Amino acid sequence: MGKGGSNEIKETEAQKAAADVAMEQWDIYKNDLQQYEDIFMDKVDDLNDEKQYAKLAGTAALGTAQAFGEARVGLSDSLAAGGVDPTSGKYQEAMGALETDQALSQTDTTNRAQSSQQDKFVAGLRDVVSIGAGQKAESLAGMGDVASTSLRKATSDAQTSFQDKQATAGLVGTLAGGATAYGLGQMKAPVAADSKKISPTASVLQNKGY
Repeated sequence: MGKGGSNEIKETEAQKAAADVAMEQWDIYKNDLQQYEDIFMDKVDDLNDEKQYAKLAGTAALGTAQAFGEARVGLSDSLAAGGVDPTSGKYQEAMGALETDQALSQTDTTNRAQSSQQDKFVAGLRDVVSIGAGQKAESLAGMGDVASTSLRKATSDAQTSFQDKQATAGLVGTLAGGATAYGLGQMKAPVAADSKKISPTASVLQNKGY
């Protein structure tokens, strides 16, 4: 009987080289890239923090108050220019209706902003999964700034309410009414000062191939 051969399968040079490359890539990931991935995941977690939702509610309230404050001044000027007595029922009704619109706008703007924040968090989770699979993180890149969007909506609501109350009071087309409407049309929603940015971290990871 012949002697049995060895069952050991020797690693080829090509396999050794491939293993070395894989180990080098792993070291690069652990020592360089993983810190960025961890930072990104922490920022995604922050998107769903209760403080974020509370801050958006505050931003919506502040933006709505500012926008409707401008509308209130404009409507008061228009009513006065149209000869409406500030103590009259017509004046009080118009201003009261504007206040009602403000309350409705604030509630709607807050709900929309917080819903958009939830969508942003979900998009961030999708990006985390993509990064883990070695793919590009693109979901958050397509999401706009929630705070700025809510402020633009508050401004739009105030403009719409102002124009509606002018029409109801029969002031549309007057010189004062037209001038005030133009002034409201120039209002710009302020940009939230400390809105968090996610995309730069995602960009670093994308450029590194993760």
